[in-house]
Amino acid sequence: MSWNLFGKKKLHVLAASRNDAVRQALAERHDDGSAVRHVIHFAYPDTDTNLSMRTQIMADLKARGFEVRDAAADNGVVFEHHRAVAADDFDDFTDDLEAWFREGGWKYDGWECAVISRRN
Repeated sequence: MSWNLFGKKKLHVLAASRNDAVRQALAERHDDGSAVRHVIHFAYPDTDTNLSMRTQIMADLKARGFEVRDAAADNGVVFEHHRAVAADDFDDFTDDLEAWFREGGWKYDGWECAVISRRN
């Protein structure tokens, strides 16, 4: 399995759309997504996937600086880090995650983050 995070520039129409939905929820709470914050990502194996890849996936994520743990269900993984979610490079980042997981027979299931209100 190759790791393509921070690789070549990609069109991020699908990721941007999904990410925009989360960013809209942040905006409704007076958060523009520009501040660095705790971000939690989720991924799960496809139903017919060999779970032996799970150990390697977790090791690869840890090697790239994520805090990694078991998901509560479905043999998934939860991985966390700190970053801003507003910039276009975040859409590229989630596109890369989605492609990397798909390559290994897994599904990147999205992210959630802390709200940092900028309300005065």
